[in-house]
Amino acid sequence: MQLDPSREAMREILRLWGLASANRWCFSRGDRSIHVLEQARDLAPGTKERALRDLVGRDGNDRRRLMAAGAGVKGMDIVPMWSCEPIRAANDADHPHERPEIAVDQGIPQELMWVERAVGQMGRQFPLRALVVRTEYTVSASQAVKANMVQDLYGGRLTLRQYRLELDRSLDWFVGRMAA
Repeated sequence: MQLDPSREAMREILRLWGLASANRWCFSRGDRSIHVLEQARDLAPGTKERALRDLVGRDGNDRRRLMAAGAGVKGMDIVPMWSCEPIRAANDADHPHERPEIAVDQGIPQELMWVERAVGQMGRQFPLRALVVRTEYTVSASQAVKANMVQDLYGGRLTLRQYRLELDRSLDWFVGRMAA
């Protein structure tokens, strides 16, 4: 049996379109593989000594020295703790919560957009064929499983033989469209 080169080229184009279409949406965060607790361990101080080392300069001594210099009293390097109020701060702490991830549309490459438009047009003329093409080239499963998926989406009865027949007819439709 001689294979038609235009049908093989069209299968390859549809395969590329299917990959681009299936991987079109991606999540905005790339660090999904890192668990939240692993990040917490990295950010936690761990020991009391490490926490004190990280807090150097935040005990108010610098502010008290500045106040002593501003007071103009000779011999006073630092104002005593009892002579100044602590710095007021609003408690803006919130309970920890996960932010929802945002799906970003990467789009379909420009050279494959004609396939996307053609599948949309096919969907208006032959809805079952468009479902078969989308399922065949965007889902990774056996054809029997894909036929069951299309059957569920279409709402009618669809056998594996009918699925393959519709796929063959849609391939002919695409080859005719590519030739026109």
